[in-house]
Amino acid sequence: MAKFDFKKMANDVIEFVGGVENITKINHCATRLRVNVKDMGKVDKAAIKKIDGVFGCEEAPGNEIQVIVGQIIEDLFFAFEKETGLKGGVVDEVLDKDLVGGKKSVGQLFLSYLQMMAGIMAPVIPTLIIAGFMSLILTLGTKLFGLDTTSSTYQILNNISQAPFYFLPMFVAYTSARKFEVEVPLALLLCGILLYPGWVDLVNAGSETGFASYFGIPVYLCTYNSSTLPIVLSVWVMSKIDKFLIKIIPNTVRYFLKPVCLIFIMSIITLSLTGPLGYLITDYVAAGINFVRTHARWLTVPAIYLFSMTFGMFAPGFHLALIPIATANFAQLGYDDIINIWFFSGTTVPGFTALWFTLKTKSVKGKNVGLPAAISALFGGISEPTTYGICYRVPTLWLVNAIAGFTLAVYNGIVGTKAYAYGAYYLTNLPLFYSDADPGNLTKAIIGVVIVAVITFVGVFFTDWEYPEDDDRIVAGPPTLALFKKKK
Repeated sequence: MAKFDFKKMANDVIEFVGGVENITKINHCATRLRVNVKDMGKVDKAAIKKIDGVFGCEEAPGNEIQVIVGQIIEDLFFAFEKETGLKGGVVDEVLDKDLVGGKKSVGQLFLSYLQMMAGIMAPVIPTLIIAGFMSLILTLGTKLFGLDTTSSTYQILNNISQAPFYFLPMFVAYTSARKFEVEVPLALLLCGILLYPGWVDLVNAGSETGFASYFGIPVYLCTYNSSTLPIVLSVWVMSKIDKFLIKIIPNTVRYFLKPVCLIFIMSIITLSLTGPLGYLITDYVAAGINFVRTHARWLTVPAIYLFSMTFGMFAPGFHLALIPIATANFAQLGYDDIINIWFFSGTTVPGFTALWFTLKTKSVKGKNVGLPAAISALFGGISEPTTYGICYRVPTLWLVNAIAGFTLAVYNGIVGTKAYAYGAYYLTNLPLFYSDADPGNLTKAIIGVVIVAVITFVGVFFTDWEYPEDDDRIVAGPPTLALFKKKK
């Protein structure tokens, strides 16, 4: 794998986004450096794409430039922080302004919402990965090493695997507070009210109507562990109330009076409105998914995959906004047969595409891109190096990748493959498809891997394509039919 001068990369990006003075915020996800700028007209995306180590560059809502670099992102981000002098990525220009300001089309509102949710969910992903990894250890420990399920070791590991889902609202409260510019401890306290055992006891005690009374206001009795939307809505409203209170409360008493007033007001709004609303929306979305799952089980994952390979390309990061569907499935069903299965198609297929590409191409530059891309996707669940480094530069392989992924999605939909822990979407975590109650599920997943290995092998080795040595063929979205024509 190539070694990079991260200081030079950082300075090149800074130059091509218009200089430090044009940057308002920096952040990163698993594969992308995210830079918000004041003036998009000063950004040279073509030049950014030609920086050594960069796979692609995309523009996102909120004047955000996303520089796709793959697994070297942390090294680049640290260098970028040092060169810009911006620490922690906190120079905030709140994205939810896109949701409420100016005239927006339905499509723009939807993209802004997805981008907002993606920004909230992205920092939470490592906790879910930990949960999946601990589940993997439990599975291997009990099946291969005789780990006793009644032992304290098993119970502690199980606690670690379940805690990220139970306390998911707390993590989301933190990231939402950062997104909406709310004091983090107050957002965490608001979330704590929803998770506190006293509230859970009140819900369990219940009533004939399903409601309790809070100062005469009806409060819907429901639990909020493992949920995300209720706390996102609540913290968003909290940010508006907070700004209002700052304006009306005198400075002399604001330090102690504003937090008290804010939490008191938000306890009423959250328990009577935003909490139940988020809960019911999540419930209805789950009901809709279950309807499709019941009447056309094979269609759900292929439909999402088809969207992600077409229109979804213009909403980078939108997949993160759908992770709450997976967490809800784990909480309610004990497995996820939608989001992780879709991710399985979106990472396994690019991995094999990159592997066969590496074996076939005669380009040294192509091999240097292909091998780390294959490793990243097959053993790390990261597909961007393949997508931007190979598929967007060799449109024929984009088509091969799309056909193989859609085929895998249809197959898994028909046979009903299930992920029994988060993170079951790359080869290292195949054991997460195993369950004592459904031992054949792992076999289904393995057959799926074989299917895509064969399809991508045929597609890569029996089609005519060349890997361009220059950077002119890098594109910013799904290839069009015109790109399939050979360059003269």
